[in-house]
Amino acid sequence: MDSITPTQSGTNVTANAGVQEAVSTLGSDVFLRLLVTQLQSQDPTNPLQNEDFVAQLAQFTTLEQTTSTNKLLEKLIAQDTQRTQLDLVNLIGRTVVSEGDTVSLGKDDEATLAYALSGTATRVNIEVLGPDQEIIRKLTSTDFETPGAHQVQWDGLNESGDRVPEGVYQFRVKAEDNNKQPVSNFTFARERVANIVFGTESPVVLQSGKTLHTEDIISIL
Repeated sequence: MDSITPTQSGTNVTANAGVQEAVSTLGSDVFLRLLVTQLQSQDPTNPLQNEDFVAQLAQFTTLEQTTSTNKLLEKLIAQDTQRTQLDLVNLIGRTVVSEGDTVSLGKDDEATLAYALSGTATRVNIEVLGPDQEIIRKLTSTDFETPGAHQVQWDGLNESGDRVPEGVYQFRVKAEDNNKQPVSNFTFARERVANIVFGTESPVVLQSGKTLHTEDIISIL
């Protein structure tokens, strides 16, 4: 009976399938040394087939290129992140618009109170609140206001006509239609950027202490 030489196909498939894990785990230099050692120590009566060797080298080359590409991408992403963070520094001192109900008031400036109406309003009352949520100024508009964005200027004075200290103030809007039914609305915050904190999800720190993600910023004034 003729002797049957055991096939290495199963072994080679397993070896080829493990190349990626070996390179990833051991590193390319160690993997190459192991491959050379394998060639030096192989059984002369049952050597590694040429096509199997070429297949392993081809896989190794592909993995090396993929690893190099990944490292380059990581480097580019890190550089882009650094540039983005440096760009954020330019926001310090600038006023940004986001969803909210606060506004920064300077020493001698007026403040813009911005809001949006969901429907038509014939009367809009805006109340500016003090530190203890007390009403320090009332602004009323009886003009016909259509749905959409609107804004009014607050001169920084309280109900007594005195200038209030600079800082951040909260405001709220109450709108009514022609039948004195409430009209829903939402407000926009306009605050100055006080600081940028790197390495956080919301790096933009506003004057009030509120933090924003860059995607929360609607516009920069």
